[in-house]
Amino acid sequence: MAIPVLAVIDNDAWALQTITQWLKAQPRQCTLAWATTSCAQAVHGCLYAKPDVDVLLVDMALGAMSGPNLCKTIRMHSPRPAVLGMTAFDPELFRDDLAAAGAQGIMDKQSIIPGLTSWLATLAEGGSIQPESFHDARTAHRILCASPQTPAAKDIRDNELSTREREVLALYAQGKTTDEVAGVMAVSRNTVYTFVDRASGKLGVRNRAEAIEKARWYGLL
Repeated sequence: MAIPVLAVIDNDAWALQTITQWLKAQPRQCTLAWATTSCAQAVHGCLYAKPDVDVLLVDMALGAMSGPNLCKTIRMHSPRPAVLGMTAFDPELFRDDLAAAGAQGIMDKQSIIPGLTSWLATLAEGGSIQPESFHDARTAHRILCASPQTPAAKDIRDNELSTREREVLALYAQGKTTDEVAGVMAVSRNTVYTFVDRASGKLGVRNRAEAIEKARWYGLL
């Protein structure tokens, strides 16, 4: 069996450093692909970047979005990677939401490191380490895609932003004004607004700020 590839997202920089340093010291058990505090980078890293991640460790409180929402964003797109939630609080507080979001288990942070050898192989294969509450990754992906309350994984790909729509949101995300965006793109202000409206419609949001944030979550910027 190949050595599993792991990734970690945690908005607590100290906790992130502690976990990543320990994982890097276990070369016979796993490889660390990346570690981040950014939800957008985590989505992009799991869905579009190389190497492919086998297991993602996700903190429950991330700031820009919750751990369950991040997991759901990834799982709606793909049955990989397996997702293991982690929290400094009682895992029971998040169990139901995380299970509904398509994860494969949740543990308190103090148990993550000592529990590595017991759960890693199962997760690397997409399995659930707590099958009484969590589905395996493929089943979770299938359930989310079939749910009438959530868009199928292919929807965001079918409605993916055009190059110009991405460019508009990226320029706004850099803090540029509408006049500056129009100047960079060599178009009128009305054209800029049209690109923003189209992007917002594709992403299912109400305004420019929400469009920028959602595009980041999906790794489209």
